[in-house]
Amino acid sequence: MDIAIEVIESMLPKFRSEMRGTLTAIGQLSEEDITWSPNSESNSIANLVAHIRGCVHSRIEQIFFNIPDTRDRDKEFERGFQRGSISEGKRSI
Repeated sequence: MDIAIEVIESMLPKFRSEMRGTLTAIGQLSEEDITWSPNSESNSIANLVAHIRGCVHSRIEQIFFNIPDTRDRDKEFERGFQRGSISEGKRSI
Protein backbone atom coordinates (compact mmCIF):
# COMPACT_ATOMS: atom_id res chain seq x y z
CA MET A 1 0.00 0.00 0.00
CA ASP A 2 1.18 3.51 -0.80
CA ILE A 3 2.59 5.25 2.31
CA ALA A 4 0.54 8.40 1.59
CA ILE A 5 -2.68 6.36 1.67
CA GLU A 6 -1.64 4.72 4.94
CA VAL A 7 -0.94 8.10 6.51
CA ILE A 8 -4.28 9.49 5.36
CA GLU A 9 -6.21 6.47 6.57
CA SER A 10 -4.50 6.61 9.96
CA MET A 11 -5.29 10.32 10.41
CA LEU A 12 -8.89 10.43 9.14
CA PRO A 13 -10.59 9.02 12.27
CA LYS A 14 -8.95 11.66 14.47
CA PHE A 15 -9.70 14.41 11.97
CA ARG A 16 -13.37 13.36 11.77
CA SER A 17 -13.62 13.19 15.54
CA GLU A 18 -12.14 16.67 15.96
CA MET A 19 -14.41 18.07 13.27
CA ARG A 20 -17.52 16.58 14.94
CA GLY A 21 -16.49 17.98 18.32
CA THR A 22 -15.81 21.41 16.89
CA LEU A 23 -19.13 21.55 15.05
CA THR A 24 -20.95 20.36 18.19
CA ALA A 25 -19.34 23.11 20.26
CA ILE A 26 -20.15 25.75 17.64
CA GLY A 27 -23.71 24.44 17.43
CA GLN A 28 -24.20 25.38 21.09
CA LEU A 29 -23.35 29.03 20.46
CA SER A 30 -25.73 31.78 19.48
CA GLU A 31 -25.32 33.75 16.26
CA GLU A 32 -24.15 36.68 18.38
CA ASP A 33 -21.48 34.52 20.05
CA ILE A 34 -20.18 33.29 16.71
CA THR A 35 -19.85 36.75 15.18
CA TRP A 36 -18.62 38.60 18.29
CA SER A 37 -15.06 39.91 18.46
CA PRO A 38 -13.57 41.93 21.32
CA ASN A 39 -12.39 44.74 19.06
CA SER A 40 -11.91 45.68 15.42
CA GLU A 41 -8.42 44.15 15.34
CA SER A 42 -9.61 40.74 16.55
CA ASN A 43 -11.39 37.93 14.72
CA SER A 44 -14.70 36.30 15.55
CA ILE A 45 -15.18 32.57 15.95
CA ALA A 46 -16.72 32.57 12.47
CA ASN A 47 -13.58 34.17 10.99
CA LEU A 48 -11.32 31.69 12.78
CA VAL A 49 -13.37 28.72 11.62
CA ALA A 50 -13.31 30.03 8.04
CA HIS A 51 -9.53 30.43 8.28
CA ILE A 52 -9.01 26.93 9.72
CA ARG A 53 -11.26 25.53 6.99
CA GLY A 54 -9.13 27.31 4.38
CA CYS A 55 -5.95 25.88 5.92
CA VAL A 56 -7.38 22.36 5.93
CA HIS A 57 -8.28 22.76 2.30
CA SER A 58 -4.85 24.12 1.35
CA ARG A 59 -2.80 21.70 3.43
CA ILE A 60 -4.82 18.48 3.29
CA GLU A 61 -7.52 18.34 0.63
CA GLN A 62 -5.51 20.00 -2.11
CA ILE A 63 -2.37 17.94 -1.50
CA PHE A 64 -3.80 14.51 -0.69
CA PHE A 65 -7.08 14.53 -2.61
CA ASN A 66 -6.17 16.81 -5.56
CA ILE A 67 -9.16 19.06 -4.88
CA PRO A 68 -8.58 22.32 -6.82
CA ASP A 69 -7.58 25.38 -4.81
CA THR A 70 -10.43 27.85 -4.54
CA ARG A 71 -9.32 29.48 -1.31
CA ASP A 72 -9.73 33.23 -0.88
CA ARG A 73 -7.64 33.83 2.24
CA ASP A 74 -8.50 37.53 2.52
CA LYS A 75 -12.22 36.74 2.55
CA GLU A 76 -11.69 34.49 5.59
CA PHE A 77 -11.06 37.61 7.66
CA GLU A 78 -13.93 39.78 6.40
CA ARG A 79 -16.65 40.69 8.85
CA GLY A 80 -20.13 39.29 8.39
CA PHE A 81 -19.59 35.53 8.55
CA GLN A 82 -22.55 33.73 10.06
CA ARG A 83 -23.44 30.19 11.06
CA GLY A 84 -24.36 29.26 7.47
CA SER A 85 -20.93 30.34 6.30
CA ILE A 86 -19.35 27.90 8.73
CA SER A 87 -21.39 24.88 7.73
CA GLU A 88 -21.06 25.59 3.99
CA GLY A 89 -17.37 24.84 4.23
CA LYS A 90 -17.93 21.37 5.68
CA ARG A 91 -17.20 18.52 3.29
CA SER A 92 -17.74 14.82 3.69
CA ILE A 93 -14.23 13.75 4.54
